[in-house]
Amino acid sequence: MLIAKSIFIAAVALAATAASAGLSAPAQGADRSASVLIYHRFGEDEIPSTNIRLEQFDAHIAEITGGGYATPELGELVARLRAGRGFEERSVVITADDGYRSVMTEAWPRLKAAGIPLALFISTDQIDRGGDRTLSWTDIRALRAEGVTIGHHGAAHLHMVNAGLEAALDDIRRASRRFQTELGFVPKIFAYPYGEYSLELAKAVEAEGFDAAFAQYSGAIATGGDAFGLPRFPLNERYGGADRFKLVASARALPVSAVVPTGPVIRGNDANPPNYGFTVDPGVRGLSALACFPSHLGRAADLEVIADNRVEVRFDAPMPAGRNRINCTMPGPDRRWYWLGKFFYVME
Repeated sequence: MLIAKSIFIAAVALAATAASAGLSAPAQGADRSASVLIYHRFGEDEIPSTNIRLEQFDAHIAEITGGGYATPELGELVARLRAGRGFEERSVVITADDGYRSVMTEAWPRLKAAGIPLALFISTDQIDRGGDRTLSWTDIRALRAEGVTIGHHGAAHLHMVNAGLEAALDDIRRASRRFQTELGFVPKIFAYPYGEYSLELAKAVEAEGFDAAFAQYSGAIATGGDAFGLPRFPLNERYGGADRFKLVASARALPVSAVVPTGPVIRGNDANPPNYGFTVDPGVRGLSALACFPSHLGRAADLEVIADNRVEVRFDAPMPAGRNRINCTMPGPDRRWYWLGKFFYVME
C-alpha cells in the first residue's frame, strides 16, 4: 500500500514540488482540460456558506486577467468538449447558480468590465416567487441581452435522485415551459440541483435534448469526458482564498480510463465504501505523489498502484447518506496540478 500524502500546502511549496516531480511534458496543441467554477452569492457576507466576499472575487478576476487564462463562453466550451477538439490553454469558465440579485449588482458588472463571460443557471420557481435578493425575469432578460448565458437548473431546486426519475423529469419540463414563456427559448445546458445525479437521470437529461449537464464536485473537465456528469469547482468564503483559486482555475484533468464504479449512486445492496479504481494514462509519471481524499474521512485514503498504472483507492469507513466525493490530486507539468474528482450519492 502507498499511503497518500496531503497536498493542500502553501502555494510556494506547490510550485517547488511540481517543478521537481519529473512528470511528462504538456501535450502539443490544444489543452486537454478546463476548469468550470461555481458561485452563488456575491458580497452577501451574512451567508458565508454560499457567498464569496467581494475582495475575494476581485482577486479571482485579477488572477484570471493577469494569469494567462482563456475565458470561453460556456456554450463554446461544451461545443469543444462534444467535438473532442480540446480547449484553449488554461480555459476557465465562471458560472453562478440559482439567480440571486447580487449576480446582477456585483458579479456581472465586474466580469463585464474585465471581459469575462458568465453563465447563470436559473431555478424557475425561485424567480417566480421573487424577493429582494432574487432576480426577476426582467433582470434575466436584461442580463441575457448583455451576453450572459442562461442555463437550466430545473424548477423547484429538487433533490432529483431521491425524488425519482419521473418527478425529476416533471420538474425539468415544468421549468422548460417557464423558460419558453419568459425568454422564448429553453436553455440547452443543464445543472443538477445540489449537483446530485444518477446514471439514469443523466441519460434522461440527454434524451430531453440538452447538450451537457453539470454537477457540483471538484475536478477539471477532460477532453472526451462524459458530457452529462461534468464537474465544477465550488467557491465560497471558506474555499475562495487566492491560493486555492489559482490551484483550481489552472487544474489539469488527470487522464484516466476504466473507472469503477461507473455510476455515482450507492444503494442499499451496493458496496459501501465503494471499491473505487481507475487506470491512469501511461504518459503520466510520478504516481507516488498521487493523493486521494474521501470527503468524509478526514485523511487520505490508502492507494495501491498495480501494473499498467492501475490505481485502487481503499478506505474502511462507509460513506454517509447524501452527497460524497473523492478528490485525487498530484503535481503536474507547468506548475499545474492534476485533479480527478468523483461524486458519490448514498441513498438514505
